[in-house]
Amino acid sequence: MYEEFFHLQCRPFDLTSDPKFIFMTAQHARAVANCRFALLNRDSFVIITGEIGIGKTTILNTVIEELGPEYVTAKLVHTTLTDIELLQALLSEFGMPNYTRKKVLLLDTLRSFFLEKHRAGKHVVIIVDEAQNLSSSALEELRLLSCIDTSDRRIVSIVLTGQPSLDDLLDAPGLTQLRQRARLRQRLDAMAEAETIDYIRHRLQVAGGNADEIFEADTLPEIHRLTFGIPRLINTLCDTALTACMVDDRHKVTIEVIDNVVHELRWQWFEDKNPQHEKETPASAPEKSQDGHVSLMVYRAGQLLQQIETSSFPLVIGRSNANDLVIIDKEVSRRHALIDCIGGIYVIEDLNSRNGILVNQKPRGRALLRSGDIISFGGVDVVFYLERQHDMRPRSEQPDKTAGDSGDDTGQRTTLLNIGTQALG
Repeated sequence: MYEEFFHLQCRPFDLTSDPKFIFMTAQHARAVANCRFALLNRDSFVIITGEIGIGKTTILNTVIEELGPEYVTAKLVHTTLTDIELLQALLSEFGMPNYTRKKVLLLDTLRSFFLEKHRAGKHVVIIVDEAQNLSSSALEELRLLSCIDTSDRRIVSIVLTGQPSLDDLLDAPGLTQLRQRARLRQRLDAMAEAETIDYIRHRLQVAGGNADEIFEADTLPEIHRLTFGIPRLINTLCDTALTACMVDDRHKVTIEVIDNVVHELRWQWFEDKNPQHEKETPASAPEKSQDGHVSLMVYRAGQLLQQIETSSFPLVIGRSNANDLVIIDKEVSRRHALIDCIGGIYVIEDLNSRNGILVNQKPRGRALLRSGDIISFGGVDVVFYLERQHDMRPRSEQPDKTAGDSGDDTGQRTTLLNIGTQALG
């Protein structure tokens, strides 16, 4: 692969879980400590939730490795099971396949196994991955298994990991007793931008590389924006980008490479829509953003031309009067670009316009937007502001007239960036 091309000792962004690449953010370290304490304390239930690829399995592997041989573990990864199938799967994981449909026999076999391990000085840990797919009856069966105790201590702990919908499932009224037995419930969030950059640097360093020599500086924040700070997506994007560089004989990952890779991976942040058709179909009303509303401030040569505020998406930008934001400029196409909001994520997409778009002075076919970003269409700049429900309205100061009058494009851009910074502050 690309290891020799970049003088690396191994692939730094391989998707397999390799202990030498473990990178602990503050929340991951806290989750490891909490999980270790709960299992050492032999709690009945441990619950960890988070998006796909956020690092739940890495945390569990780290904890189990530290606990030592006195812990006997079984891991279930197929969770679309009935209560009977769940018990059968557990027996198979413990090396005692039993496919009888008699529930009492299955429970007696498991109970005998738990007690046998307890007498040998061992503690049983059952790990259930993708637990959000479990039925209510299967969850209740797990709760009853956790009740198999001796007179002096608990002899089995159950770890449930899953996507955020697991929290909703566990909060159902019928699972009150399970919730009461779970002292640890931890939700893992995606990494912040600084953590994402440190994560990339860490993995490259372990592989014998240097991020500054392999990635251009502006690509690292963009990788965070494209992956939302989710480790598995970061690995996928970086690994594919390095492969693309090797194929094209490039020795540094650029924004252009990242954009091309996103196209190759066919990542989409919003559903394919026909904005014109939606305008003509009353049944397809624009989606309302629940996070707040967006302000778009339009400047030419540093002068504010117009400002619109909206919470309805998609929003189409172009020269035609049929668009949501009309920009009269000879370099702007009739339907030039589209801004959409899906799940609180704002994205701009070029609609095959003649001259394309710039986001923060860089040509982009599509890009995620954050408050303060500058979108350029020909000689017009549009500053994107996101006003959350709790935020104050952005200050609408005029740009520095001097920069605009001088005709110096660098001065104009600097002024607009300052406006974005002030609004964020």
